[in-house]
Amino acid sequence: GGTIQAIKTGGTIRELETKLAPAPPPGFLGIAHTRWATHGQPSETNAHPHLDCRRKIAVVHNGIIENHIPLKRRLLEEGHVFSSATDTEVLAHLIERFYKQNLGEAVRQALRLCRGTYGIAVVAGDQPNSVVAARQGSPLVVGLGENEEYYVASEVAAIIPFTKRVIYPADGELVRLSRQGYTTLTLGNQWVEREVEEVALDIERFEKGDHPHHMIKEIMEQPEVLEKCLAGRLLSDEGTARLKGLNLSDAELRDIQRVIFLGAGGAASAAFAGKTMVEEIAGIPAEAILSSEFRHSRGLIPPKSLVVAVSQSGETADTIAAMREVARKGIKVYGICNSPGSTIARETDGGIFIHAGPEIAVTNTKTFTTAAAACALLALLLGRLRGMPLGEGRRLATHLQRIPEQIGSILERREEIRELARNYAQSRTILCLGRLMSLAAARHAAHLIGEAAQIHAEAFPPGEMKHGPLTLVDAETPSIVVVPRDSVYEKTISNIEEIRNRGGRVLAIATAGDPAIRRAASDTFFVPHTDELLTPLLTAIPLQLLAYEMGVVKGLDVDKPRYLAKTVTVE
Repeated sequence: GGTIQAIKTGGTIRELETKLAPAPPPGFLGIAHTRWATHGQPSETNAHPHLDCRRKIAVVHNGIIENHIPLKRRLLEEGHVFSSATDTEVLAHLIERFYKQNLGEAVRQALRLCRGTYGIAVVAGDQPNSVVAARQGSPLVVGLGENEEYYVASEVAAIIPFTKRVIYPADGELVRLSRQGYTTLTLGNQWVEREVEEVALDIERFEKGDHPHHMIKEIMEQPEVLEKCLAGRLLSDEGTARLKGLNLSDAELRDIQRVIFLGAGGAASAAFAGKTMVEEIAGIPAEAILSSEFRHSRGLIPPKSLVVAVSQSGETADTIAAMREVARKGIKVYGICNSPGSTIARETDGGIFIHAGPEIAVTNTKTFTTAAAACALLALLLGRLRGMPLGEGRRLATHLQRIPEQIGSILERREEIRELARNYAQSRTILCLGRLMSLAAARHAAHLIGEAAQIHAEAFPPGEMKHGPLTLVDAETPSIVVVPRDSVYEKTISNIEEIRNRGGRVLAIATAGDPAIRRAASDTFFVPHTDELLTPLLTAIPLQLLAYEMGVVKGLDVDKPRYLAKTVTVE
């Protein structure tokens, strides 16, 4: 009848390690959680794990129990005593209510009363050889070790150092782990068997190597990962792309009348790039919609639409919910994703894996460029199937083939960006501006600057400046303007002059060989020439470096910005 020892602290895992160092707890079984509770202020009291009244059951939980208030009210009436303001503690007390020496059954009965999302791990003090895990709407992976060892995590990255053999429980499933083995069953008490999969990733891919941060390592990897993303798919001689993973015939692709991209956070910037690429390259109407908005709207999908969910992790809660809403209407959904074992990868009807490798930093850098490249491949394929001339297809494919090498040349000039970062790092607000294709790069920049440098940044098309944002311009509020040599170059130059005439500083990200931009802007950084529809793949790179270097100048944890998590698995 042993109790459970729960040790918590605020801050990072390193601080917890320091707290444990004088007297490491004995044992061979434990659960832990690194995120603050969604409900309740960040504090040691509200941190996980949460225990029941007798401190004999402990729970860690990723997600939101939406009906926790009525459940808590009922438990309080029954005499349960709560010590935190979290929704998770409700789970511990519910399991306590049903617990009769069968932990799996108690968890199953408790979860049948819960509404919401969860990925949980549960232990009981009097069953020191058992862990019960379950999921609904939040990611969960179980690792199978060589010597009766088991690992439970929300992401496979946490398991790779110990084993590559994993199972992925489905929503509404529960896994019992003990020294005798493991069993999987549904909340309806039906036994199920999950296939054991082998993860094709090495531990080295998850480590920083010689770099001080994961973010800069991932930025520097982009030439390599883009080559992998394009390999075998970009057919330069034929001026088209081969995307067998879509599981769509040429006739089905020709029949598409609209393309709708769904994305959240950093993936939304890639989705906006994809929208413009499909419209301009393929001549097909396209939309990019924020998943969090789509899932709560009527979600009108015209007939013959191709719906594409864009997600680095494949576990983004809003994107999964939006995707399932589309599927509920009887419409097929396709994915652009970086995680083969993820929920989006498993539930879509086909898709494009971007092959970026693990991205550990919260900021999305290499997954933005590879997702945007995947969108370019899709647009090229659709364009060639709808009458794009061979010569035009070859020209675009040639430009796309050169992108990895051109990115490499930009990365060699990191010192230029470091100097610019010193000049802009103390800004309180930065405006990020770009027209057409460059708006996606501006959105990407604003996102990264907010995360890595903790500077308020907003993205606008420069044509909107006179409709409000222009009033924000002053000597203390710089603008980053993405201004490649494209079809709207002269209009963007006029916008730069507007800002400069009002005392605003301008950092221009421009095309090499453009002397006029030096006279117009306060500072410049040049990228190689490419087709204007591919420019975000190049202009994004100095913007990523700038966000990183500004965060470093300010002494921030660029890999783990405060209050944020890599995978957003709650609404």
